[in-house]
Amino acid sequence: MCRIQLTILLVALVGLVNAADTAPKTGPAVLGEFTPIGLSNCVGTQLAAVPDTDQFLFMERPQSNHPDGKSFNAGLMDSVTGEFTNFKTPFSMENCGHSYLENGTVAILAGHKPQSSYVEGRRALQVLNLQSRTLDSVGSLQFGHWLATATRLPNGMITIMSDSPAPVGPVRKDGIKNPFYELWDPAKPATTKVFQLENNFLSNTKYFYYPFNFILPTGDMFVWSNKYGQIINPLTGKKVLVLPTWKDIPQAKGMCTQYPFSGTAAMLPLRVASNYTEVEIMIFGGQWSYGWVNTTAVDLSMRLKIKILPDGTYNVGKWQAETMPSPRVSGTSLLLPNGMVLIINGAKRGLLGDAVSGGDAMLNEPNLTPVLYDPLAAEGSRYTELARGSIPRLLHSAAGLTLNGTAILAGGDRSSRYWMPADESYSASPTGFAEYRVELFAPPQVFDTQHRPAIMACPFSIGFRDVMSIAYVIPDGTARVTSVVLIAPSSDTHTFNMHQRIVELEILDSDNDNNHVGVDGDRTVTVRGPPNANVAPPGPYMIFLLSGRTWGPAQWISVVRN
Repeated sequence: MCRIQLTILLVALVGLVNAADTAPKTGPAVLGEFTPIGLSNCVGTQLAAVPDTDQFLFMERPQSNHPDGKSFNAGLMDSVTGEFTNFKTPFSMENCGHSYLENGTVAILAGHKPQSSYVEGRRALQVLNLQSRTLDSVGSLQFGHWLATATRLPNGMITIMSDSPAPVGPVRKDGIKNPFYELWDPAKPATTKVFQLENNFLSNTKYFYYPFNFILPTGDMFVWSNKYGQIINPLTGKKVLVLPTWKDIPQAKGMCTQYPFSGTAAMLPLRVASNYTEVEIMIFGGQWSYGWVNTTAVDLSMRLKIKILPDGTYNVGKWQAETMPSPRVSGTSLLLPNGMVLIINGAKRGLLGDAVSGGDAMLNEPNLTPVLYDPLAAEGSRYTELARGSIPRLLHSAAGLTLNGTAILAGGDRSSRYWMPADESYSASPTGFAEYRVELFAPPQVFDTQHRPAIMACPFSIGFRDVMSIAYVIPDGTARVTSVVLIAPSSDTHTFNMHQRIVELEILDSDNDNNHVGVDGDRTVTVRGPPNANVAPPGPYMIFLLSGRTWGPAQWISVVRN
């Protein structure tokens, strides 16, 4: 290399170093941004996206200090305008589960004991009626369910799993939790079928049985509660296999994940590259088995890899522990379109539940700093702390993914009398006990406006293995769509989004050259639909286009049976 070439190289390297030194390290494009959007008229204890709209259904336990002075325990909030519309329901719905019918109708299953003017809700089966602004009763569960996990199956049915407390469920004299879960068929909505789990499953889960459930690409169901789990056949309740535990991981000894020690969980995206045969389950945070109101929460995440073999059996790895930037209990994990996970809300100390004697909160030291988890990064560099918020969201808070790819944040009960370090700033609830302020959090990628693909034309439905083309525009003329994903609508409560799911679609053709530019100047990407109902249970999804790791606004689409 001659002296002139060496000089040019050195100048270039210095320029790169200087550019790195001057690159922004703060601001929304790096840390994300919180934005207030309005007040809800009921607390966002439960939060469910309403397909084909920008709205979210809010459900709460009755409060006495609603901003509008009324006493509705359900309503819709528009995530764009902030407008809130009250909804009528006769039932007490706190701690219910929620899911979706194949036609996109929101279903609400189970609830709470009678509260205020609302009647017994633990056996309730309701659907959202947008025309009449009501939640309509369509049947009854056979047992009462409180803290209920609802899971939509590939055949369109929904399971309801929880403890079944007296007086609406049988009391077991042997002290073992009620082993029954129910299977609801929306085509025959008046009643349910009942199935029984193994007694040793329930005895191993400890405390409340309020599981993290995920439908695997085989149709089997991953069921995890606290420190123990199984893969089961949800149509029979029969065990397929016992999942590994983390009892041999020293730093995880005593780690609990279910109510009242609530961590949060998510299934990472199902990818084309593995032909949808590799599944990864994440659990973030929780509390120690000895935890109480001022015990520091768990600062670990756990990751489990499951490989589906050609004969339909499983090769299950071991749980892998990783340290998070801060401890968190009562947080929510939200899947983002690029496969990263946003961990937000919750506290650094305590556990879920109503106030201890004297009215003090059981959750303390709100964790106001959201975290981004990148599953594709190298171990040790997967976590990034984002912009710190100001509104504590503790018990009964929730988060959901909007069509714009932002997170709607709502709720918070026991929002008074909690402990906070004196040197930490925060914005206390103006109404004390309950938190009605609603925010959006935009992750950093939303501010990469040059690389956000905007859908211009897309079919409103897709069948299994169907081929369809999507027209889009993108500001950067040199960029193109590199992935297309379906995301099931959010359905979040008590730290668990019961319905979120990402399915990547196979790209068959994309706009690598001018031959793929439409007559109106739009560009196109052609994809193949998901392979079957086990990978993508039929029903409503949001479809997102991505350029690299930046996503654009979504459109609602239905996965339909061929």
